[in-house]
Amino acid sequence: MNSLFRYRELVRNLVIKDLKLKYRDSVLGFLWSLANPLLLIVVYSFVFGHILRGGPPNFAFFLMVGILPWTFFAQALMMSTGSIVDNGNLIKKVALPMEVFPLATVLFNLAQFGFALIVFFPMALLYFRVPVALSWLNFFPILALQIVFTLGLCFMVSTATVFYRDVRHFTEILLMLLFWLTPIIYDVQTIPESLRTAIYLNPFTYFTLAYQDALYHNTVSSPHNLLALALLGLSSLSLGFLSFMYSKTRFPEEV
Repeated sequence: MNSLFRYRELVRNLVIKDLKLKYRDSVLGFLWSLANPLLLIVVYSFVFGHILRGGPPNFAFFLMVGILPWTFFAQALMMSTGSIVDNGNLIKKVALPMEVFPLATVLFNLAQFGFALIVFFPMALLYFRVPVALSWLNFFPILALQIVFTLGLCFMVSTATVFYRDVRHFTEILLMLLFWLTPIIYDVQTIPESLRTAIYLNPFTYFTLAYQDALYHNTVSSPHNLLALALLGLSSLSLGFLSFMYSKTRFPEEV
């Protein structure tokens, strides 16, 4: 971890580089990061508010509470499958801590998530007419624990992809399955009891439910729930980082 701190400027530059590359030659530039979630909110509000009625009250808001954190998680995980392999030439030529690449991938997607939140919270107040509640403060510790959880998984999949290129395709399929096993577009309480076991076996379910409690149900998460998220995050980070550090000496010859 000390090496990551020493190379913090490199991490920052990698994140800025990815942000610049994403919007290079576009007229609106970074404004697209605000336009995309704005359009997403408007479209979902129209579809689920006027065409496909049903679900929990203020269903479009319920949906956005789950789908924005999921997008951050899924895109970070998918991009991290190539974070080492796609930087193979640099890794072979320059001596640097290779853990900066999965970390930069997570921070890049966190920045994208941050842009989405700049749109989401004002829309929650002005468009969805959701009153501010004290429970909203829980959003920040939940997000911090999600970042830890996501980073650990990104270390794992970036390591696995170096040795098995099919991991990239497997991750894409797995994320599609996990999306439907995460209570984003449905209330978990409406699922038959016999099917809930599969939902609760998905670790991201617990993050989604925590976000829904904080922002949609306006309830403060209990210390027990936050402890469960902390255990998920720390277990993921520990396993991911240890597997990455154990394997990274072989990366240059494999990429």
